[in-house]
Amino acid sequence: MKAITTLILLLGFAAAQTASSQVVGPEEIGPALVWTVQGDFRDIKQDIVTTIEAKGLVVSYTAYAANMLARTSEAVEDAKPVYDQGESILFCKADLSHELAQQDPHNIVLCPYSISLYTLIDAPTITYVSVRLPALQVPAYIAVHDLLEQIVEQALEWYR
Repeated sequence: MKAITTLILLLGFAAAQTASSQVVGPEEIGPALVWTVQGDFRDIKQDIVTTIEAKGLVVSYTAYAANMLARTSEAVEDAKPVYDQGESILFCKADLSHELAQQDPHNIVLCPYSISLYTLIDAPTITYVSVRLPALQVPAYIAVHDLLEQIVEQALEWYR
């Protein structure tokens, strides 16, 4: 009887932990790995940037994709707003980028690396964080992809 009670308590604890988690994923969706986070876009973005910088890396550019789409929507027939907010944070890591270039100079298209964050018009309190799926045909990119996943996981640790 004691074993059954312990099992029930453990299952209840595991369910409570899962229910309280604010992060789901990563899930493979289209060309990306996507984490779904119940949290404020600006806070999550700052956590991503802080994690990048804590690794001694520098954000080289932030692409404001949602703003561009909103700004140009009138010029595109049948364009409907999708994103409430959406940005891609771009950065590189010298040793990994050199390895990519040494492997094949055409790998320049894989640098800078990006982590994208966005909220949808229909669900502005849910922030999605995504990275491209690894370019498996480019062996040197596996380390880049591992770095991207590590940064996202570390940044989202506060939301678990």
